[in-house]
Amino acid sequence: MRITGGLARGIMLKSVDEAVLRPATDYLRQAVFSSLGDIIIGANFLDIFAGIGSYGLEALSRGAHWGVFVENGHKIADALRKNLEAICKSSGIKNESRIWIIDAFKINMSEQFDLIFIDPPYDFVRMHGNEILTRNVQFLRKSERSRLIFEIPIDVHLTPPNGCRELRRIEKRGKNSPAAVIYSVA
Repeated sequence: MRITGGLARGIMLKSVDEAVLRPATDYLRQAVFSSLGDIIIGANFLDIFAGIGSYGLEALSRGAHWGVFVENGHKIADALRKNLEAICKSSGIKNESRIWIIDAFKINMSEQFDLIFIDPPYDFVRMHGNEILTRNVQFLRKSERSRLIFEIPIDVHLTPPNGCRELRRIEKRGKNSPAAVIYSVA
């Protein structure tokens, strides 16, 4: 797993041996960020179920200003912290991002974000996908440039809440393949 674009392109991310960890593939992240284009530059982001931070770190590398990484596992959050420090140090990015070690369903804030990345374990998506989407869309800034990106199993289709619409679905066909769905609230 590596950063696929921007200032930190090519830097490898450290991982941990955790059964629940399923980092986003390089292919899917590259496709997502190609779809997002320049809206990343100067954006703030929320990376929920952050894992080792692949989505948020990719956003920082490609010009996002800062973000909040939400991860429940202490061991995984330690790897994320090391990845964040390494990316910022090697690419000269000022680290203004925060890591919250908290259950994603206990987030309570008034902050609004330009980008939200959601990448939970797939079994969790199958059981709570619509609830996760509905709960977190409230943190998305109401702007034409704001986007929520939700990585889900290819066979899952979510129902966007009122005021939220699906803009694009990125898939790579194959059994157990991931899909990334990009939503807007503007």
